[in-house]
Amino acid sequence: MFLGMRNFVILCPMSIKTILIHGALGSAKQMQPLADMLGADVICIDLPGHGKLADDSVSYSVAAMGEEVLKHLDGPTKVIGYSMGGYVALWLAAMHPEKVKSVVTIATKFDWTPEGAQQEVRMLNADKILEKVPAFAKLLEDRHRKHWPDVMQRTADMMLALGNTPILTQKVLEKLKCPVLIVRGSEDSMVSKAESLWAERLIPNARYAELKGQPHPLEKVNLSLLVNLLKTSE
Repeated sequence: MFLGMRNFVILCPMSIKTILIHGALGSAKQMQPLADMLGADVICIDLPGHGKLADDSVSYSVAAMGEEVLKHLDGPTKVIGYSMGGYVALWLAAMHPEKVKSVVTIATKFDWTPEGAQQEVRMLNADKILEKVPAFAKLLEDRHRKHWPDVMQRTADMMLALGNTPILTQKVLEKLKCPVLIVRGSEDSMVSKAESLWAERLIPNARYAELKGQPHPLEKVNLSLLVNLLKTSE
């Protein structure tokens, strides 16, 4: 009987305790350094149409991305989302509360308006990025291969749609049941403290935490500070 139990343990896959969701224009590669520092039982995934899935002709929407994440959850799971990934994580927690143990959003924008979305997408021009910021173009090519201009265009379309019809409304945020940690860098020029505190007030079991001196891009964030915050908040 002991031998049978032992074989059972070996053959069963280890349950995932934490899943990391990348941001807009990101991929699983973007989140891997953070996953490595967080330790075991943590995985990063590519959202539909990103990274290894960049050639998939899927609809870019928060709902479609949330449904893809759902496929990886075999039980109540902690979900950490960076930027747009945090938006997806909160939608998933609202729609499927039985699958989400807790959510951490990092540098997630909540205040989506038509004007704000227009401002965001002005920077999402593949030709201009190739000309003005070739290093960023190379990074995007590394993440999405030759599909990166299409990823950028579909991301722009999704942002414009969010600007016209935000998904995380007051009603949706108020129905969230799991604990939520809203993390923002004090030097984040894309996400305001005001919008982060707005979300904190609406979510019943939410807490706001600020990383002093940290900007929006995850690649420029001091991951040691972030990991320390995440581990002390558990």
